[in-house]
Amino acid sequence: MEKQVSRHNHRIFNRSTRLFEQAGPQASAFLASVGADVTLLLSADGDIVDVAYRDPSLERYGIDGWVGRAFRDTVTIECVEKIDALFEENAKTGTTRRRQVNHPVSGQADLPVDYTLLSVDGMPWRLALGEDMRKLSELQQQLVRTQAELEAEYRKIRDAEGRYRTIFHKTAQAIIIVDGDNHAVIDINLTGANLLQQPAARIIEKPVLQLVEREDRAKLADALSAARHGGTRKSVALHAAGHPDPLLGVIEPYRESGRGNLMLTLVADAASAAQSANGHADPALLDSFPEALVVIDRKGMISIANDPFLDLIHVLNKSMVVERNLNTWLGASSVDLQVLLSRVREEGQVRQFSTVIRDELGTTRTVAVSAARMSGDADNQRIGVFITEATRRDSQFAVPTPGAESGSSDFAELVGRVPLKDLIREAVDVIEKMCIEAALRQTDNNRASAADMLGLSRQSLYIKLRRHGLEDFGNASN
Repeated sequence: MEKQVSRHNHRIFNRSTRLFEQAGPQASAFLASVGADVTLLLSADGDIVDVAYRDPSLERYGIDGWVGRAFRDTVTIECVEKIDALFEENAKTGTTRRRQVNHPVSGQADLPVDYTLLSVDGMPWRLALGEDMRKLSELQQQLVRTQAELEAEYRKIRDAEGRYRTIFHKTAQAIIIVDGDNHAVIDINLTGANLLQQPAARIIEKPVLQLVEREDRAKLADALSAARHGGTRKSVALHAAGHPDPLLGVIEPYRESGRGNLMLTLVADAASAAQSANGHADPALLDSFPEALVVIDRKGMISIANDPFLDLIHVLNKSMVVERNLNTWLGASSVDLQVLLSRVREEGQVRQFSTVIRDELGTTRTVAVSAARMSGDADNQRIGVFITEATRRDSQFAVPTPGAESGSSDFAELVGRVPLKDLIREAVDVIEKMCIEAALRQTDNNRASAADMLGLSRQSLYIKLRRHGLEDFGNASN
């Protein structure tokens, strides 16, 4: 809460009583009606004769030490011209417009004050009436910082857009982005334009049905509608208009800004067509993405991973992650992946799911995860998982670490998403692991003594050590 500042002056003029006696009643009444955060009594030469200020916190800026110094010597060098302008304007009109100056203070930020200079009839002195601008200055600095952050975010978005446009046009597959409602071409990459032997500018906004032979238009329209409304991948054999070579069109629905659009991939040769139709991703294309991407099954087992994911977890090659469970690296515990998979099953996709990634070097970092169902039946359902390192603004959905200091209120957030028995089992596992670690530390890693302390047989202890990944506990400690 902001401290209430007294309306009484912290210091009043105490060296100038005789000088104020020279002022008439009218001048005294005028001065009494003037209020300012900082008031300076100035001589004809511009020296500070006395000072007064209202807020006690201004005392730490050394205002009392200004007495006897020239007004222009108390401000920063870039503000000297403003002081000269105040005196020049005052000499002409008797008063001035406001001008903000900064008073330098050793070891802390400058003191910004907005001054107006005036002369009073009957007094040989000038008054500099100042308004404390610290709060406004702080708001201005916050605005500048916010503007800089917005510009940085905008640059990131532009850079990301540039990267993805490069990837889109460099990929070896012919890709056409189709509007899900009217089947007009939204975008086409260079490979697609070259395959159709037409400039991309001529194809964009054109109905996609006009790109194929007349006898193929009906089945392409049916496939587009089926993919759009069914939410599943569809394949259709077709011929591009004016070209005899057969093509296989693979249609995949996706959502973009709340709308359902379609990605039509045209494959020329039968081998590549079969691979695309079966849903096997192009490894080079996946590796070209700047962010980590993995494909898992409904149990979390990894089938595909790109190079950025390997960089994220500091693993040398893909063989070390394929056919391993994603929860080996993702999440503070296995509950995190369970929550993610549960939400994907219920909602079809999840965006900005906040969790952590644990790499092979033992480092834990906060990440944001987006996931969505891919093609396949219920038994062979695949899920694409996109992982990005989280910024300080990213925490829309945080999954707590069981057993952490956050307490039981964090577990309450998981109710309805994770079965109660799974939550209880996870909590028991965490507590069991903590107890085993504590026993090993207290017994200096003597397994027999630790088993006795925990009331377990040595065989049971070794089983639990393997289950919790503590076989090398002593070596890690050393």
